[in-house]
Amino acid sequence: MFFLYFLIFILIGLFLNITRGYDLFTVAIIYIVFSFFLYFIDLYAVIFVILFFAIAEGITLFLNKKHGKRNYKNVLGNCLASIVFFIIGVIFNYFNLLNSTAFAVAALAAVSAAFSDTLSSEIGRLSKKKPVLITTFKPVKTGVDGGITFLGISAALLGTMITGLFFYFVNYEHKLVFIIAISGIIGSLIDSVIGATIERKGYFNNNLTNFASTFLTGVIAIVMFLFI
Repeated sequence: MFFLYFLIFILIGLFLNITRGYDLFTVAIIYIVFSFFLYFIDLYAVIFVILFFAIAEGITLFLNKKHGKRNYKNVLGNCLASIVFFIIGVIFNYFNLLNSTAFAVAALAAVSAAFSDTLSSEIGRLSKKKPVLITTFKPVKTGVDGGITFLGISAALLGTMITGLFFYFVNYEHKLVFIIAISGIIGSLIDSVIGATIERKGYFNNNLTNFASTFLTGVIAIVMFLFI
């Protein structure tokens, strides 16, 4: 069975390399990300990550043709936080400090945040109304870091709904479904706040902002897991 899983991963990598021109190093990083989710969680988690990549790539191709193809930095910006949570989970579990399930939820919450934020960013560009800066609510130009629109927030909520429905139908525990799903909109808003403050000042680039927002979302997910 595992041979079949990894064969599917390889085929996805070949597809990305041949049809989208992804370099092999980026393909290898994607392969590693999938492997982490398969090893530490389950196949459903892998399917969710694949769904995220597929929808993100599809929307970018359809709505933002000027956007270059994603590289390993983009992949790590969106998924490195999840890998960090897996590693921390192993350490905490070894010392019996915290159940590793909390960190698995954090890893999925981080991807949920990246998913909703991607939908918000790409679809929000279509808004006919000027965005406002999330920290001041003053109008800014389209594409400015930290700018939000009603359409963009609605798109983030759509991502939250898609995530929730996916994990509901694959029969995850309801508490986990709620935490993973709500992390989508939470992460999208955190990303906008970081974009409006740290990134606008030039301290972060987009990939660092993505990592920081997904990591913080994962931490919030752990807190929710422990106290809800």
